[in-house]
Amino acid sequence: PISFGNITKEPFHDILNSMGQYFQKPRISCVGKVLSKHIQCDELPTRTEESIKICNLYLPKKHKLPKFFRVRSEAQGKVGNKELQYAYDRIHKYYNEFWLKEAGKPIESLVKKLTLEGSEFVFEAGCGTGFATALIANKLIDSAHLTAVDISEGMLSEARRRVGSGGIKNIRFIAGDALAILGSGELFDLIFSSWVLGYIPLKPFFEKAFEALNKGGRMAFIVHKENSPYELLEIFKELISKDPSILKRQIDLDFPQDNDHLCDELKSVGFEVELLLEDKVVFQYNRPEEVTEHLLKSGAGTVYYNNLDPGKIESFEDAFIKSLIERHKPDEHFEVVHDYISCIARKPITSPKKS
Repeated sequence: PISFGNITKEPFHDILNSMGQYFQKPRISCVGKVLSKHIQCDELPTRTEESIKICNLYLPKKHKLPKFFRVRSEAQGKVGNKELQYAYDRIHKYYNEFWLKEAGKPIESLVKKLTLEGSEFVFEAGCGTGFATALIANKLIDSAHLTAVDISEGMLSEARRRVGSGGIKNIRFIAGDALAILGSGELFDLIFSSWVLGYIPLKPFFEKAFEALNKGGRMAFIVHKENSPYELLEIFKELISKDPSILKRQIDLDFPQDNDHLCDELKSVGFEVELLLEDKVVFQYNRPEEVTEHLLKSGAGTVYYNNLDPGKIESFEDAFIKSLIERHKPDEHFEVVHDYISCIARKPITSPKKS
């Protein structure tokens, strides 16, 4: 019944700022019901001046939070590098079978699109088990150099084994935070990443990558789209909303919404976008238990699983599988769909002209 402005007559940003003074936290009661008995105007919604007056007089400034937000605010920190390292150290032996058997195909496709002279200095963020590392290294000559970084020692052990068996040289493996190492001052001709961005925040990575690239250098990557795989994350969120205390830490990942969102982020840093492609990877299973195994052993759901209350995991798994079955017809295959974006972006050779 109240209004803080008209977007056809004033900036939306100003309206939101005005509203934000009165609606700073979620409430457990309907504001319309709280305020309606104090509104004396014949015409609704009330004008801005009247709305502000009513809020100042009758809208409680101190109020309880809904349970979900209260529990979330009490969560013990956020998922960070330590939790990510633990998750991937647990699954490195299964990663090729449960992830790369399908998710390796977009990597192969993206590497093929990269025209390399062979003498490039390359940085790979989140090399995992070395699948892309080997593909890129095979396109390089002895004078080139490839730095492959991963936060998980378990993943790096698999990567060293893969490239070692192929006799590939000039690869330097580093265990650590790719974002920090990328900002060490070394310059590269190519920065590559597959299925890692999102766990690494987008904008900070793009900024570091832009600084670490030689002029004309390229950044190529594959990244999950936000809320993918959609169906499984939707079930997860539904179950968490019923009992938010099951989640020990806040999980705040940074995946792009779509091509437009990603393009805007890249251009804001200074990149020229050469390729931007949305597609999907589909895993098919016969039983719901195979879906949960995929989530836990591919990395797609490992971080979520590892941050659940151990005492509630069994009941959570049962509820998850039950919900998954209810969404499908009898004898129907279960599809796990991972929507992603492939991208190649270039650092301009010349600095953009200032207007």
